[in-house]
Amino acid sequence: MSGSVRIFSLLTGLAVFALFSFKAIMSSSPPNLEITLSSPSIPPSFSDPLTLTFDVSVTNQGGSPATVLKWGSPLDERANVLGVFEIRDVESDEIVPLNSIKFNRQLPPPKEDFVEIASGGSVTAAVTIPLVPLVGGRSYTLKAKGWWQAVWERSLDDVPESDLDQLKGALRGEFVSEAVPVVEG
Repeated sequence: MSGSVRIFSLLTGLAVFALFSFKAIMSSSPPNLEITLSSPSIPPSFSDPLTLTFDVSVTNQGGSPATVLKWGSPLDERANVLGVFEIRDVESDEIVPLNSIKFNRQLPPPKEDFVEIASGGSVTAAVTIPLVPLVGGRSYTLKAKGWWQAVWERSLDDVPESDLDQLKGALRGEFVSEAVPVVEG
C-alpha cells in the first residue's frame, strides 16, 4: 500500500469516527424533561419598555431522578438575560429583540448550580425579563429554547464528584417549550 493510500485511508477513518462521535453527542438528548411556562400578563395600557414576569417549571417525566446543571437552562438565575426565552409577535412572526449577554463560566460548577428533580417531580423558578419592547394591541407568544449543558439520570448524591466537576457522563441536548400567549389583562 502506498503512502498516499495509507494517509487517505487514515483520514477517511478519522472522518467517519468524528462524524459518528459528533452524532452520538448530539443525539444524547436528556429524556423526559418537560418545560412549562406560565402565561405572563401585561396591563391593558403600559409604557414601553415593560417588565415581563412569569414562572417556568421543569418536570421530570422519567422513572428515575434527574440531576441538572442549571447553566443556560430555564432554571438558570440569569436565564432572563442569556437568550433562553423568545418572545414572538403573532401577526408578523418576528422575534422581539431582547437584551442579552454572554459570559464565561469556570469549571467546576459550584454545587448550588445543580438541581435534582425527583421522578415525577418539578422544579419551578420565577423569571423577570426587563426592558421588553412590546407594542400595545398586538399579540405575542413566549417560549424557552436552548441547550441542556449536563443532565444525569440519577440523584445528585449518586453522581460522582469528578463527573460533576468535569461534566462527564452527562446527557446533553436541545430543549424547546411550548409557546404560551402573553396575555393582556
